[in-house]
Amino acid sequence: MANVTLRIPMITSVGPLESPRISRDFHGVMPTVESVAFVARIIREGLETAHYPEYRRLSELSDDYLVEQIALVTAVPDDVWIRNGFYPLTEWKPTREL
Repeated sequence: MANVTLRIPMITSVGPLESPRISRDFHGVMPTVESVAFVARIIREGLETAHYPEYRRLSELSDDYLVEQIALVTAVPDDVWIRNGFYPLTEWKPTREL
């Protein structure tokens, strides 16, 4: 396994305002294809596990939307990340990197 840094939002829009970004280091392997769908599936599982408000409605949203939402990603419990092969090495932290 390798270390991977997950940066949220995974999909950034181009515009005059820079959106806030966060990152977290994990020990695990990101798939080479469908990485957005992979992370979105983890987010959906995590929201359900954490009983996040309106998680059923949020789970129906697109993968692209889910991987852009900092509040949703940070709500995913560590045990869900671990169950999906990502072992947290750091906490979520603000970043300016793309």
